[in-house]
Amino acid sequence: MRPPYPRHFKYIKANSVEEALQYVEEGYRPLAGGQSLSTLLKLGVVAYEGLVDIFELDELRYIREEEKLKIGALLTHNDVAMHETVVRWAPALSLAAWHIADLQVRNRGTIGGSLAHADPAANYPAVLAALNAEVAVRRKKGVYTYPISQFIKGPYETEAEGGLVVEIAVPKWSRQGVVVYKRRGASYPSLIIAVAAEEENGVVTKSRIAVGGLYTRPVVLEGALDGLTPAEARDRADKIAAEMPEGEPYDDPHMKYDEKRGLLPIFMSKALAQLSGRAEWTLPKKREVEKWRGSGGNSAWINGGEFIIDAEPRRLLIDFLREKGFKEVKRGCDEGRCGACTVLLDGRAVKSCTIFAVQAAGHRVETVRSLQRGGQLHPVQKAFLEEYAMQCGYCTHGFIMAAVDYLRIDPQARDDVLKLSVKNICRCTGYLNIIKAIKKASVYLQSK
Repeated sequence: MRPPYPRHFKYIKANSVEEALQYVEEGYRPLAGGQSLSTLLKLGVVAYEGLVDIFELDELRYIREEEKLKIGALLTHNDVAMHETVVRWAPALSLAAWHIADLQVRNRGTIGGSLAHADPAANYPAVLAALNAEVAVRRKKGVYTYPISQFIKGPYETEAEGGLVVEIAVPKWSRQGVVVYKRRGASYPSLIIAVAAEEENGVVTKSRIAVGGLYTRPVVLEGALDGLTPAEARDRADKIAAEMPEGEPYDDPHMKYDEKRGLLPIFMSKALAQLSGRAEWTLPKKREVEKWRGSGGNSAWINGGEFIIDAEPRRLLIDFLREKGFKEVKRGCDEGRCGACTVLLDGRAVKSCTIFAVQAAGHRVETVRSLQRGGQLHPVQKAFLEEYAMQCGYCTHGFIMAAVDYLRIDPQARDDVLKLSVKNICRCTGYLNIIKAIKKASVYLQSK
């Protein structure tokens, strides 16, 4: 049986980029959203003497339109997915972000953290490679800029060592497309195909095609569409798939390399079809960037009450909550997959098994107890009761908390958005009634 906690480590919450760099130079590992790192630490796959928490450095959360689109490294996946500027400038990047895990992971994970982690199956690298993006890494001696294909040196190995990813710069392309393919239940995709093109008088003048998940690093083919019309490009899918550069084959837990290779022409055709389609964006959008800077101190406000965070750094938020009497928060998979431990952190759904208790200092934490107002059930609670959206009840708390946040970003509870957002696991497989309850809660909330 694996140990329930990571090995002991020192913890510092940085107040500035300069302070964070100082600790990185001393050997501390940067902790951004921590959605992958916290689980790897728990599993004992990695161990570090110290972590420097950079997640609250809001100065690295921005979107600037210049000659290139400048994205701060701590922009969360949900901001990449929904911010109207990113959607307008780099729709392929936004769509890829929508396919990252679920709402809770997208609330906490960051684009810079994902790139620094360099998982071969991550959503961003192939898209950024197709868009010919650059990654800026800050070190003590200055800022160094790398093309994305150079930045990623191999699986879980990048040019970020000894520094901090601070910015991603994305050129503008008039036509873009992306296909993200996952096997059912997978958090990571098995294939990502991204295309970008510029055209003049209806003919492609510049193009880049990138494939991720097939090899241990993204591979890029330049100029394959040049001289074609966007409509003609789709007919070249088989030829282009055969011409893609090769690399070190990558078998993921859900699909072997040979099967991926066989599916490549099919998904290549779908990605190329997007170049001529210019489909209207139908997913939710927003104008503001989410901020995460806490109020400081060593206390958290849990359901309105102040609690001093007196836990050692490796203590998980879920265990701190349960020790303080909030037993409604359930431990499920303990790997950030099932969502049973979901709570609201500053109003946003997060998985408390992927967050250390010390990270909650200076923030508001809410469990299902906080939802009632004046003795009245929250509309989501009411709908869950009316639709019998629970069986054993173990997962119900997590579903309710995820649904509360989800309906904040998609009040209409549209099928396509719901499918991309609420992916909690119900061990009793009572999903039909859960979906009915979320949709009924949507009606209740819109009628208020």
